[in-house]
Amino acid sequence: MWKVLANSVEMLIYAAVFIILSLIAVKIVGATFTTDFEKKIADESNMALAIIVASLFIGLAIIVASIAG
Repeated sequence: MWKVLANSVEMLIYAAVFIILSLIAVKIVGATFTTDFEKKIADESNMALAIIVASLFIGLAIIVASIAG
């Protein structure tokens, strides 16, 4: 019982860390390219930029999973 609860809390902590790292990474990459990702993806339907952002999230997920692992 306690192990399940401890694992759940640990999962929530890692999820929060992933979300924070994802937001920071998007802001850093956005500042580097001086573009507004959300506007270009949503309004202009820029599929290439959406794939770049998705790969950034996947990379961060792999890093967080290896730390949690």
